[in-house]
Amino acid sequence: MTLLATGRFLTILPASALRFPTRRPELKVLPVELPMARVPVGIVTLKNRTLGPVARVFVEQAREVAKPLAKRKL
Repeated sequence: MTLLATGRFLTILPASALRFPTRRPELKVLPVELPMARVPVGIVTLKNRTLGPVARVFVEQAREVAKPLAKRKL
């Protein structure tokens, strides 16, 4: 953020980085639209550990949501 504030640098940040924890009045947001990047996402669990009931439901639901998305071509 300090380098950006000098006016000599550019970066790409999520919108939340400019809003939280405080607004950054010295930074200017440029209206640039970028295509959505496909980023692999995974679920990591600890070896030899049992998932709790809430975690198990979350993983099941995440897989259900992901199934139709995996079939789509972007």
